[in-house]
Formats: sequence, C-alpha cells, structure tokens
Amino acid sequence: MRRAASLLPLSLAECPTRFMAVVLVALGAASTLGPESVDGQTSSSGIDATIDTALVTFGDADYSWKIRPMEGATTTLGSFQGEVLFINLWASWCAPCVRELASIERLRERLRDTDVRFLIVAAEGERPVRRFLRRYGYDLPFYLEVSRMPATFGLRGLPTTWVIDRDGHIVLLRHGEAVWDTDEVEALLRRVRETDSL
Repeated sequence: MRRAASLLPLSLAECPTRFMAVVLVALGAASTLGPESVDGQTSSSGIDATIDTALVTFGDADYSWKIRPMEGATTTLGSFQGEVLFINLWASWCAPCVRELASIERLRERLRDTDVRFLIVAAEGERPVRRFLRRYGYDLPFYLEVSRMPATFGLRGLPTTWVIDRDGHIVLLRHGEAVWDTDEVEALLRRVRETDSL
C-alpha cells in the first residue's frame, strides 16, 4: 500500500489545530528527534534535536483518559497501568503527524522483543481515521480519543508523544514531529523498560 508521508508536502510548521506547540522535553542520550533545532544542532535531514540526558519526569499520567481501539470497546488508560507506554496523539489531516508514523512503525518493529506498548491515538472522528487506514498500510495499534486528554499530560499541539514508565511517570514528552527509529530512542525505551522507578 502507499504511504501517506510521501504524498504530503513538507512543512516544518506544527499542525493548525486546537493546540499549539514548539517544545522538546525528553530523557535519555543524545538523539535525533524532531523538526526544531536544539542548541543550534541540526542534521543534514533537517529533522534533528537533542534529548536531555537527565533522568527526570514530567508529571504523572492520568489513567482516567478514555480511548477506544478501532475494533473494540471503550477503555481507559488504566487498562495499561503497570506497562511502559509509548503514546502518540495524531490526526489524519495533520501532515507532520502522518510523516512520523512510518518511523514510529519501524521503532515498534525494533522493540518487538519487549513489552513496550504502543498506543497511536487519533484526535478526530472514526470515519476519517478508517478512511486513512484503508488507504495506507501502517502496522500500528490505532485508537480513537473518546474523552479529551487530561491536562496533566501537558498537551499543546499535534503531533505529541509521551513515554510513560511502569510507575505512571511521564518520562518523555515530545511536542511536534520526530524521527523515532534511531538507536538512541530504542536504547532510551529499553532503559525505561528495565528501570523500576526513576
């Protein structure tokens, strides 16, 4: 199947939506993540940034958030409590969101031997998401947002990505498009998975 990323115009602007964002806050070792330049560092790809190496948290997850798998009943994030979660909030009309889906898919493949759970949550209605998924063949676990994401997650724009550790701490918060399938990001997630508490 065709991949949407190759069909959309390249723009470093964030998606025009009910949110706005231009911030990188994360954890781990140096990595390539996102369309902004951090501390003047850019790569030849033009999509590069640096992850903070400190082991820090950005608040705690609110497990009351309601989501629904494309095929299945509404549940809450609490259904996944105690797991390491990679959550991406996106929309099919958001070009930066769509561009990063392929790298998220490749990251998930690199972590197949782990129990890291990926939740790719659409912040829009079911019909456009189904239309998008019929057209493009992404092998990712897609969900629909049933209730607005709680404020504790610090959502400001689309796309936004979080990593939540087993204790419910938000240990990575990324506002904006990113390149996820790197050795550094894989190592970061494996590190979070193996750490009981930060």
